[in-house]
Amino acid sequence: MRPNFVIIMADDLGYGDLSCYNSASSIHTPNLDLLVAEGMMFTDFHSNGSICSPTRAALMTGKYQQRTGVEGVITAKTHRDVGLSLSEITIAEEFKRQNYNCGMFGKWHLGYSKKHNPILQGFDTFEGFVSGNIDYHAHIDQEGYLDWWKGTEIHNVKGYTTDLITENGVKYITENNPKKTGKPFFLYLAHEAPHYPYQKRIDKILREVGIRGGTSVNKDSIRSIYKEMVEVMDEGIGKIIQTLKETGQYNNTVLIFLSDNGSSKYGSNGGLRGFKGGL
Repeated sequence: MRPNFVIIMADDLGYGDLSCYNSASSIHTPNLDLLVAEGMMFTDFHSNGSICSPTRAALMTGKYQQRTGVEGVITAKTHRDVGLSLSEITIAEEFKRQNYNCGMFGKWHLGYSKKHNPILQGFDTFEGFVSGNIDYHAHIDQEGYLDWWKGTEIHNVKGYTTDLITENGVKYITENNPKKTGKPFFLYLAHEAPHYPYQKRIDKILREVGIRGGTSVNKDSIRSIYKEMVEVMDEGIGKIIQTLKETGQYNNTVLIFLSDNGSSKYGSNGGLRGFKGGL
């Protein structure tokens, strides 16, 4: 049987945020550490951009982002009608040609309108958000728009964004077990963590529909929130690993974890100069 492929992307995770890359890190990531122990750790890996959308355009197409027309962030404020062209051939479309099932859950950020939806770019299944970031509990973007989709339709659900992405991933692996479907799968899990707004599982809602911006978080508490956000993501990755094992797919799955760019000032870039947005 041909291998399955799972790509898990963190959002604004720093090079030094994971304990496998920085033993002094206060953030505990045992599941990602396990992947390193059982697989390969890259020490000279480069994302295509220093910000969200360009890296994602490059990942989806295999091109330099400039060739796709996505050279900068597709913003919620001024770019709601633009996105990755449907003429681009995505990795999902290539997998479809090879008779793979393709699912995506989480952050798209390659077009806000329905005409740029992942379902139109090769994915059979999509649940998540299309903007740069949303309230982790209310799923509202920076401009006050509700932004949680099932396929090509807005369909909000209750839950913490990180957990919803994990739950959908676990369900997808179970339901698309090649032993049942006869087809391997490509699964793309695009996490929001640890991108702002900084919210724990139990934190209050910070944004409201129709209102731009939102409630600010006390800056003194952000580092502790950031830590939990990364650890919750790692916990979810552990569930993905466990599901692959329980369904007998772990040894036949290529699992790749990466970040779209460096961290903000609240994370650690492991001694590298600068932060997200800078080269």
